[in-house]
Amino acid sequence: MILDTRAAEQFALLHIRGAIQMGLEGPLASWAGILIKPEQTLVLVAESLQCAQEAHIRLNRVGLERVIGYVLSDEIESNKHDIDLDSISVHRCATVCRMLQDRPSFQLIDVRSRAEWLKGRLPGAISVPLLDLEAAAQSIDQSKPGLVYCNEGYRATTAASFLLRNGSAHLGILIDGIEGWSALGLPLELPESR
Repeated sequence: MILDTRAAEQFALLHIRGAIQMGLEGPLASWAGILIKPEQTLVLVAESLQCAQEAHIRLNRVGLERVIGYVLSDEIESNKHDIDLDSISVHRCATVCRMLQDRPSFQLIDVRSRAEWLKGRLPGAISVPLLDLEAAAQSIDQSKPGLVYCNEGYRATTAASFLLRNGSAHLGILIDGIEGWSALGLPLELPESR
């Protein structure tokens, strides 16, 4: 497995096809410990040698000890003709309202926890929690383009990378998530009262 530890927007711009993203500047060890099996062999993608070493140390702390190498981000760019690369579109809340009006079939995929989901979500979103991604991914309509979001983008990028690795197509990331949506004063959908 290729584990890309760069920031979400760097990953989205250009990454090795099939890589999983978990940024070093976030809770890398926590999510990796939950989502990656201890026997998994890993190759890291990092911004620098120091970042690769830091990621390796953090992964070791949660029992992910099978790191066999690393690739620096500048090596991806310089060898892009020899590596199968991909990108993910990144969107901000300010443009998403317009997109939803233009493409009513566009689906919003909320990867936050169930408790966060119940506090409010983007109108019309479906719940596909990152912790239950494999099972919950069945609720994603593969025929429609989707936009993955969380609070501020960390989990959304990780979830999108897993979904893309497992064959989902036409996914983008709402990088500023619920926080960006709320900052613009846009309405959240709340659960119905009983």
